[in-house]
Amino acid sequence: MLSVDEALERLLAGGLGMTEAETVLLADAVGRVPAVRRLVAAHDVPPFANSAMDGFAMLAADGDAPRRMLGESRAGGPRAPRVERGTAVRIMTGAPLPPGADAVVPLEKAREEENTVLV
Repeated sequence: MLSVDEALERLLAGGLGMTEAETVLLADAVGRVPAVRRLVAAHDVPPFANSAMDGFAMLAADGDAPRRMLGESRAGGPRAPRVERGTAVRIMTGAPLPPGADAVVPLEKAREEENTVLV
C-alpha cells in the first residue's frame, strides 16, 4: 500500500498510467478517469422541476401569510392544481412542482389546520 505522500508524488508526476484522452461508451468508462471537468447530461432527468422534500409548494412572495390548501402533488400522481397568491399544495419528495409555485416550505417548518397552511 502506498503512503499518502508517495501517492501524491506519483499523482503530481503524472505516474497514473494515463496517456491521452479517448472517447468511450459510458458502459466502458467504469473505473476510468474523465478527461473533462464537466459532464453534462443530454436531457434533464426527470424532465420537470421536482421537490427535494415533503412540504408545501407555494409562492415565496406570500411571505408568512396563511394559505388555502388546494390539493397535493405526488410523484407519479395526477397533475396538481395551479398555485396562485394565497394558496398552497402539499408536495411529496420527487413530485413535480405545481404550476405557478416557486418555493417549497419543508413539512417541519409549516403546519396544516382546517385546510389552511400556516408557515
